[in-house]
Amino acid sequence: MNEQQPFYHLRPNKFIDRNIFVQNLTYIKKLLPIENYSYIGFGSFLFDDFKIMHTQLDITKLVSLECDPEVYKRANFNKPYNCIALENTTSTDYITNLSECDENMIFWLDYTDPREIGRQFADFCSMLLKMNVYDIIRVTFNANPSTLGEKVDQEGAQNIHQKRLEKLKERIDRYIPSNTVPDDVTFARYPLLLLRCLKKAAMSTLVENPPYQNRFLFPIFSTVYKDGQQMVTFTGIVLDNHEKERDIRSCMEKCEQANFEWDRPCMIQIPPLTQKEILNINNLLPSENAKQQIMDQFSFSFVGYDMIDSYLSFYKYYPNFSHVNL
Repeated sequence: MNEQQPFYHLRPNKFIDRNIFVQNLTYIKKLLPIENYSYIGFGSFLFDDFKIMHTQLDITKLVSLECDPEVYKRANFNKPYNCIALENTTSTDYITNLSECDENMIFWLDYTDPREIGRQFADFCSMLLKMNVYDIIRVTFNANPSTLGEKVDQEGAQNIHQKRLEKLKERIDRYIPSNTVPDDVTFARYPLLLLRCLKKAAMSTLVENPPYQNRFLFPIFSTVYKDGQQMVTFTGIVLDNHEKERDIRSCMEKCEQANFEWDRPCMIQIPPLTQKEILNINNLLPSENAKQQIMDQFSFSFVGYDMIDSYLSFYKYYPNFSHVNL
């Protein structure tokens, strides 16, 4: 929905995150008729997630939201399939005007602007109130704590963390857990704090409102990745009893990323790699000694073992781009 969005289809960690999401939906498709769901998201003018929803999951009811009139025109021109409907509106207005229906949906609130996190949480809660059992919601937030305040030297670190926490409270105070401390807004811990805030928002929305007492948001998986800005995503499904929860767990038992926890995200931290690097690294895989071999031979590509672990977990999803003549 933002004209200034980068070309995410060229960014490896965002690409991997999206493909993990689709893989999770593929497992869920064993239990639920995902091909009959509606998919609502922010396609912008590239429609990367829409293409994969249609080609890999056979979804034919797709709605893309775009609030900027000029980007909306560009999106209308670049729309890849006739089954994509474009709405020149904000997510807030769309959710407000959304009437209840019997059809299931997948809704991806793919946010990028950290200044709007208050509205984004409000959208998330409003959407939950309108979702049916087995509806799937996915949300992406900017998880860079520097957006809450400027960087300072080490001597003033504790003070800036306190100021950042105060800024976050100005935006989403009602959803911040009571045991939150300034260190929770450090770079490493801020994504986890946002996931905890999301959990509190979901539980207060669905549990404390009388018409929705029998519904809860069951977490499937979350991710943290960085292609410039650090981002955090969460994916969950609305359920109304724990027998259905067991069904979801059962159909996804072989899905490695689905841990069904709120605050234990998959860390996707793979550096941009050349095609030559990818080919030579992949020639070593799979192997019990691959981690050390990669460190020995490609230390110029990876900063530490954490990045290598991430690549070993997600190398099958790493994008491959080629030049083509159309």
